[in-house]
Amino acid sequence: MDGNIACMVNGAGLAMATMDIIKLSGGEPANFLDVGGGASAETVKEAFKIITSDSK
Repeated sequence: MDGNIACMVNGAGLAMATMDIIKLSGGEPANFLDVGGGASAETVKEAFKIITSDSK
């Protein structure tokens, strides 16, 4: 993806809907990361590190 807006979500459906809203609002999604339904605080913390490691 060539955008500059990261998307961390809880579920693939939410990911798709969120990226649609970003596009409809004039933005461009850079990526998305689905942390899953049973994500612990530690999992979300690690996911945040991954998604923010993209220099875009």
